[in-house]
Amino acid sequence: MNFQIVHKLPRRIRVRVKKGEIARCSIDSLSHGLASIKGVGSVAVNPRTGSVLIVHTALESELLQALSLFRLEDVKERSEPLPKSIGWSYIGYHIYRLLQPSKLRWIFTIAGAIPHILRGLSSLSRFKVDINVLDAAALLAALLQKDFKSASTLKMLLTTGEYLEKWAKQRSKESLIQAVSLNIGEVWVQRGDTLKLIPYAEVDKGDHAMVYAGSLIPVDGKVISGTAMVNESSLTGEMLAVAKSGGDTVHAGTAVEEGEILVEVKGKGVETRFQKIIALLQESELSKADVETKANQFADKVVPFNFLIALLTFLITRNPVKIAAALSVDYSCAVKLSTPLVFLSSMREALANGVFFKGGQAIEALSYADTIVFDKTGTLTEASPKVEKIIPYNGFTEKQVLKIAACLEEHFPHPVAKAVVKCALERDVQHKEEHSEVKYILAHGIATSYDTQHTVIGSKHFVSEDESVDVSVAYEAEQEAGEAGHSLLYLAQTGVLIGVLVISDPIRKEAEETIKMLRALGIKRLYMLTGDNVRAARRVSEKLGIDSYKGEMLPNEKAEFVKALKESGCNVAVVGDGMNDSPALSYAHVGVAMKGSSDLAEQVSDITLKTDSLYTLVIARLIAQRSMERIRKNNICAVGVNSILMFLGITGILTNQSSVWLHNLTTLSISLNSMKNLLPKAAGSE
Repeated sequence: MNFQIVHKLPRRIRVRVKKGEIARCSIDSLSHGLASIKGVGSVAVNPRTGSVLIVHTALESELLQALSLFRLEDVKERSEPLPKSIGWSYIGYHIYRLLQPSKLRWIFTIAGAIPHILRGLSSLSRFKVDINVLDAAALLAALLQKDFKSASTLKMLLTTGEYLEKWAKQRSKESLIQAVSLNIGEVWVQRGDTLKLIPYAEVDKGDHAMVYAGSLIPVDGKVISGTAMVNESSLTGEMLAVAKSGGDTVHAGTAVEEGEILVEVKGKGVETRFQKIIALLQESELSKADVETKANQFADKVVPFNFLIALLTFLITRNPVKIAAALSVDYSCAVKLSTPLVFLSSMREALANGVFFKGGQAIEALSYADTIVFDKTGTLTEASPKVEKIIPYNGFTEKQVLKIAACLEEHFPHPVAKAVVKCALERDVQHKEEHSEVKYILAHGIATSYDTQHTVIGSKHFVSEDESVDVSVAYEAEQEAGEAGHSLLYLAQTGVLIGVLVISDPIRKEAEETIKMLRALGIKRLYMLTGDNVRAARRVSEKLGIDSYKGEMLPNEKAEFVKALKESGCNVAVVGDGMNDSPALSYAHVGVAMKGSSDLAEQVSDITLKTDSLYTLVIARLIAQRSMERIRKNNICAVGVNSILMFLGITGILTNQSSVWLHNLTTLSISLNSMKNLLPKAAGSE
């Protein structure tokens, strides 16, 4: 095994293996294999970081030699066997039959059928003719013919089907949650002057946790001492590590790549940001998409056809055996089971490719979208705009304008705000807080009291019209910026314009190709709405081939535009990143938040892109379309194959027991197909 030592203490060593190599292994098998090495006490494998923590009593030299000789090739690949309960159910059925007195078997058969019959009667009492009624009818048909062996087999297969359904759903949910789950057993905590390794459950707020290179940060907290490079891709999608030192905030689930830090615990368990993501995943599983409801409705609607076929069979043949055959095979199982499995599997695969779908509804809505409305800044343009020039007015200097602007903007995650703060840092302009509470006004502006004076920063519309500030002095700067395709931030104090900041906003390199790919995937209309000036909007629109654009728009105007598109019959997706995009994101059939979006934008959106690239939107669309296509094919397959089985049963070519067995195998096959990857393997691999 090829590895690197990242940290070691007496009786404890952490090594790093390539994540791709670990990903191909069974984690349980790898842990078990390493634990079998002489002197090894416990092993903790983290596939996210590729690290392996080993607690041992062996000589270090002997342990390292054993690790170097350990062959990852000998560790079995991941396998997901069917639950033992299904095998035991089948074995137990035959043992149970053998132990039953032959003359009393009919009593046990009837007793086992009663729960299914009661479920069918319960559905009928609610005037529903669903799968429960069909199962009850099939059992009653066999019992009335005194075919207790067929009834017993059918009951066993129904129970097996329930096991299969529970297993398939549980497996999909577990694989989805496992993609982001945080599994930490013990944490190094500073108690007095010593470090102690304690169970995670015993960590309290206020404790000081030591995190070494190669380890996951187990808590949300603040760095007290030390410096480390932290990989935050599990939360932000950004693969490059960021430096963290005293005073910086860190989050559970992120990984220390280099260095070591002492962290004051602010939150653990369900309180962490990481765990809230998992809670959202679990919550999203509780809400079914419209298409899933439609699938269930479709499944129940085809049940009466079973009874119609049974009636026709009775009228033509008067043969009770053939009537039972018509009732023993149904379409509902595969249809009802495969749809949620497709969604669960799609969400898991999408997450591995940088797309976070918040449930099946988001997948369905994106697949049907024919119109996309884009924001401009931070969406079609780079997420890192730059301050090109600062123009002061009315006696202020560039440094004063930049200081005040940075002081106001530092509280907001929008790309333009980040550009202002970054410019202040690059020019070494100190911008400590000298204002009262900052108020973000959802119309491209910030207002506060700075040095006891009312201060505002934002778009021309906000500063000039809403705040009644005369901005005519900046006319020449506005014309120059418009010609260059730049934007302006206006800064005013006590009703007087004190400066403008010229912001360059380069178009994303992948934007033009992304637009072409989306059109190829069936998007008919593309719009761009922005609060920026019309000339800057026109430049971006013409460059990318956008169908239509609107500039200098307020958030409510964006929302009204989206509502109008919906009323005209368009299926609308909105892609944005700022608080000002939130109303439009909420009104759309499906809202997509870019990586690094404001908290409000992420909250109201249905999909979050976890990588800073528009190509991820193409992946999301592709997964959504292929998910719906798989559901459609599954339904066709379920109806087609089961119709053939029903015909073979009615004609006597297959016995009832054989038909039921094949019906269950069909359901299993369709369910397993539902969990296959939708994208080529390379796209979903780590």
